[in-house]
Amino acid sequence: MKKVLVIAVSVLSLLGLYACDNSLNKTFDPATPFVEFQPAVLTANSVGRFYPLISTGNSVTAGSTQTAQLNLVGRQRSSELTVRVLVDQTGNPAGTGTTAQSSSYTLSNGGTVVFAPNSSTAAMTISVGKATSTTAPVANIVLVIDSTSTDYKASQNYKRVGYSFRQ
Repeated sequence: MKKVLVIAVSVLSLLGLYACDNSLNKTFDPATPFVEFQPAVLTANSVGRFYPLISTGNSVTAGSTQTAQLNLVGRQRSSELTVRVLVDQTGNPAGTGTTAQSSSYTLSNGGTVVFAPNSSTAAMTISVGKATSTTAPVANIVLVIDSTSTDYKASQNYKRVGYSFRQ
């Protein structure tokens, strides 16, 4: 019985020593930062889509304004970073794109978002007009972060977000 106890204590001691190895210094610090939508990070994907679809809550009496926060993942920059956000018209991996008429919504600054120096967040405003009726069809606007820039990369999992509203 003593031998089993001694062997067990020895094995646990060796495992404890190896568990204290702190030589792993992995830091996520890509040369090119990633940009992502905060609502896509916090909200679960909608059924049949690879992004969340968030209701704007417009009505026949009032339009709606939504603010989508963009996050800069990586080292902060000492200069401004301009990010383009596009309306996904043709589709995406989920096979569903924007169904809303372009006259029914407005993106702030034409879809251009600027990260201030030494900042990790920026905001973009989406304004939606009043619904034409209480039975008006529901339309979607799907926003996607432009991935053609060399200054940043769009996060593959969180580069899209959708908003639904009555037209």
